Amino acid sequence: MERWQPLNREQALAARDFSRAGEIFIDHQGQANEILYSILTPLGYRVFVSAQKLRHIEKHSIASKHKTDISHTLNNPDLVTINHEEPDTHIYYKFFHGKLFLVIPVQAKSDLRFVATMYNTDYIKGLKQNLISPEDFLYVRGGFKWKKWK
Repeated sequence: MERWQPLNREQALAARDFSRAGEIFIDHQGQANEILYSILTPLGYRVFVSAQKLRHIEKHSIASKHKTDISHTLNNPDLVTINHEEPDTHIYYKFFHGKLFLVIPVQAKSDLRFVATMYNTDYIKGLKQNLISPEDFLYVRGGFKWKKWK
């Protein structure tokens, strides 16, 4: 098993793994996706990024400007939670500006975890509504003050 370590933006870009580039997987919507690269996460698994999902991300105005931060967000998130609506989906949060997060939902299918989309938000999904609690946090970066986001 690979050993995870937090990386800065430049290191995360350099740490992308292209060994499965060009492989095709089918997502939850039945669409074919071509793998571009993967990145190791603090949860110990690799997340795959596809060309199709990058094109989808380009539709989100703020997030599209930060698509080069996908590797850094996945490798060095501030918070990772479960999605209360889809427990197999993990949501990666990276604090990036004022009171906003970059958010990357990561879905699982078979043995593969992949980026579903990326967007920005000013809240942690399900926390204010008590649909998730700190027990549902899968990862919290040291020093991250999640309580202010309730």
